[in-house]
Amino acid sequence: MRTHRWTTLGGVAAMLLTTIAPLTLLTTSAAATAAPPATSAACPRDAEDTGPATCLLRAGRGGGDQPLPRVTAGRGPLTAGDLQEAYRLPADWLGGGQSVAVVTPYDNPAAGDELAEYRKANGMPPCDADFPCFKKINQRGGDTPPAPSPAWAVHSSVGLQLAAAACPNCKLLLVQADDPSLASMAAAVDQAAAQGATAVVPMWGVTEYDGQNALAAHFDHAPTTVVAPSGQGFNNGGRQILPTAYPSVIAVGGTQLYRDPATTRGWNESVWRDTASGCSMYVTRPAWQPAGACGSRRTVADVAAVGSADTPVQVYSTSLGGWGTAAGTPVAAAFIAGVYGLAGTDSATPAGKRLYASAQYLNDITAGSNGACGGGKICTAARGYDGPSGMGTPNGTGAF
Repeated sequence: MRTHRWTTLGGVAAMLLTTIAPLTLLTTSAAATAAPPATSAACPRDAEDTGPATCLLRAGRGGGDQPLPRVTAGRGPLTAGDLQEAYRLPADWLGGGQSVAVVTPYDNPAAGDELAEYRKANGMPPCDADFPCFKKINQRGGDTPPAPSPAWAVHSSVGLQLAAAACPNCKLLLVQADDPSLASMAAAVDQAAAQGATAVVPMWGVTEYDGQNALAAHFDHAPTTVVAPSGQGFNNGGRQILPTAYPSVIAVGGTQLYRDPATTRGWNESVWRDTASGCSMYVTRPAWQPAGACGSRRTVADVAAVGSADTPVQVYSTSLGGWGTAAGTPVAAAFIAGVYGLAGTDSATPAGKRLYASAQYLNDITAGSNGACGGGKICTAARGYDGPSGMGTPNGTGAF
């Protein structure tokens, strides 16, 4: 398979942003580039369409058929090129022969077209006969899709596009589960691993419950790496999100990320106030994770990437009316899945063990908090490991 080189497109202009229906209209002026427009929950209106799932994604409408402007200073919707620069990813050369699977409930009929639009706007090679980089299947591996859901469709749009942002040369597989249950997610993850995915990312979660370990094996497919969003909020009532809490899964927290010429890195990054961290109620701490406030129990998170609603990423979704923005820990998780695809590590060594032994290849996040814990590392960024950002954010691919 050939490897494609590509460059990103960008510019600066004023923008208008509205949140997805049925949410309130929001606007932003050209002078307010330092304060990006807000996003709101991208979740189904009907509780029956959510089931036991915890919807963690936030999204907002924006530019219609025009990509939102790239912000060259301060805060704004981040493009694929911005993310590659901020995390020092050699995305123009690596990733050939690797695949990243995105798992979402229900069908998104427009997923392929949306991905094509995002790739075109960001200068990526198209998924065509010469480079067949997109495939969509159901949780049994077949072509017949489950029922569609416009609200859940945003999750697949975001997942595919953020994975592509990290790894433009990776093949992308969308595995559409029958519904938002953990059992259907487990079947879809199994299918993604059977298809040979380098990394798999479910885009939603289910709150921990007694008996959850019965499904744990479905999320353990080494050398395939399963990553998942950490959730939202500190401690979540004492229960974390599944599959994130499983010891075989890389738990991904969210950060706030914006350009800052005053820093050596050129970017400023801190813990997002709404990201998740805390102790699992039922899962034992894996051997590769250091003991801390959770004692013998699993601590969330392991690693992080941008997910803040204050510094959202740019996405394309027909459910959003075209170009818009997205935030939440699913954004961070999908991007990290792409980083694993870019790294292309084929190793039976647990991904968590590799990650925790590679601090030199991560940006240590030392600012910000997602809750009140007396300044403890379980909810406050600090040198080395902390709950909200884990071991840090990507600084190249060496940790993955």
